[in-house]
Amino acid sequence: MSVEISIRENKYNLNLNDLIVMGKRINNKKRNFLFISKVLGKHIEAKPNVCKEIGYKLAGLIFNKEEREETYKNSEKICVLGFAETATGLGMAVASYIENSYYLTTTREDIKEIKSILKFEEEHSHATTHKCFPLDKDKLINSEKIILVDDEITTGKSMINIIKELKKVTNAKKFIILSILDWRNEAHRKAYDELVNKENINVEVLSLISGDIKVTDTATYMDNNDKVINDTTDVLNYNVLDRIDLKTNYEKEVESYLLNTGRFGVEFAEIQALESKCEDIANKLQGLIESNEKILVLGHGENIYIPCRIASYINGDVYFKSTTRSPIYCENIDGYPIKEKQVFYHKGVKYYFYNKSEIEKKYDKVILITEDDLNIKLTNNMIAVRV
Repeated sequence: MSVEISIRENKYNLNLNDLIVMGKRINNKKRNFLFISKVLGKHIEAKPNVCKEIGYKLAGLIFNKEEREETYKNSEKICVLGFAETATGLGMAVASYIENSYYLTTTREDIKEIKSILKFEEEHSHATTHKCFPLDKDKLINSEKIILVDDEITTGKSMINIIKELKKVTNAKKFIILSILDWRNEAHRKAYDELVNKENINVEVLSLISGDIKVTDTATYMDNNDKVINDTTDVLNYNVLDRIDLKTNYEKEVESYLLNTGRFGVEFAEIQALESKCEDIANKLQGLIESNEKILVLGHGENIYIPCRIASYINGDVYFKSTTRSPIYCENIDGYPIKEKQVFYHKGVKYYFYNKSEIEKKYDKVILITEDDLNIKLTNNMIAVRV
């Protein structure tokens, strides 16, 4: 794919090639490319502590401290909002460094027991509708500052859409957009100035790297061939983390969710408390792992942060990635990151699992961390664990 990139600002002097690799979207005429992150463990494997470190760097842009601090002191009522699906883990990593913050994710889950406090569209996405289900709505409504976290901004339209919705339902006047990459051109940036003036709010955009991109490839990459995984495996039930049971619009009357993923809102102190629980789970998993084995820990869908933190406490050569709803074009050529795709269905939703053959060769064991009874055998060397 032919893309011209020029860097405008790079505060930490990061190497862009360490952060992303270009990929192609499937059957998408609106936007045929995507930036595949090398640091979030979403579509390709990453070391588990890298995502947490990127969250720290993003939080640091707000507080502008030169010396490293364990967490940033904060006296404001701050809500950090992470975007489903890719940035749910990144957003929680940011919130984990901001004292007294409240973390919430958008979600594509269809929960009927709680009314979504907002609903907005991500126009270029494969799954456009985002919803929000905070159990304590006042934490969002009474926020003085809302920090929106995503992995990259191309036009910024999605952020404008959600800020308009948040303006309707919250008292916030200050918004900060945090992103690893910001590719908005001059016209897109002008749209933000117009938003600020029209809505009488303050909007600040902070990114690790900003610049301009020019995509000269206008092809639409078609791929309707799906290899469906139907094999199943047993699920180990550790039952360590707090849960909540809610009615959904799925065929099951009640679904059991992990309480503190961010989908229902989570306090800073609860994020900190998760660390010891993730370590406990990792210690249990250690008994399933032989010495010198190379391990891949898998998250599923929107559940990224907790599996990633569990992976960080497992001894040895450990990597992390996640299943995804994102359809990515596959090419089995050197230098292209997504070489093979399999699909599976969970709660009626189509998910993708990439590079199965390569993963089976590279890793001795694959450990799927699931919040329900997902038992799809994604690889021949997989162990599924309900936490």
